[in-house]
Amino acid sequence: MKPLLRIALPLSLAFCSLALTGCAADARTASPVAPGAVAGSMLCPISGEPVSEASPNALYGIYPVYCSTIADAKQFASLSPSKRAAAAAEQVLPQKRIANRTCPLSGETLTAAAAPVTYEGVIIGFASVADANQFGSLAKGKKAEMIAAWRANGEPTLPAN
Repeated sequence: MKPLLRIALPLSLAFCSLALTGCAADARTASPVAPGAVAGSMLCPISGEPVSEASPNALYGIYPVYCSTIADAKQFASLSPSKRAAAAAEQVLPQKRIANRTCPLSGETLTAAAAPVTYEGVIIGFASVADANQFGSLAKGKKAEMIAAWRANGEPTLPAN
């Protein structure tokens, strides 16, 4: 029976860790749609040259980031996490279907690490999961007030409802 316990315990720990990871992104922070394609022109985050979906790519999480050369893809992959998130934003945010470029809660410029939240049928990006959770905990009226004030302050890319 001990050998079985030795196997079962690591498996149960792995399951718990997987389950906890899955629970961290609840319905308020998870995008209801699969990752999308980047529409329009894309630029390599390293060289700034135009790229397409046929170009070499590196990954930011599950999202492809297209680069002009394999060397650029390797350089992108070697960046620190914060630099990689900032460099990948222009390609990853559209794949997450996030239309805005600033966080409605903190006012920070969004990076590829932005947390998507669906609000009244529109996917809004927040600078962090903590910001998204804070927004999710607000009463419906407070959410509406915050979004209205944010739009009034000039978030130009978020479609009005």
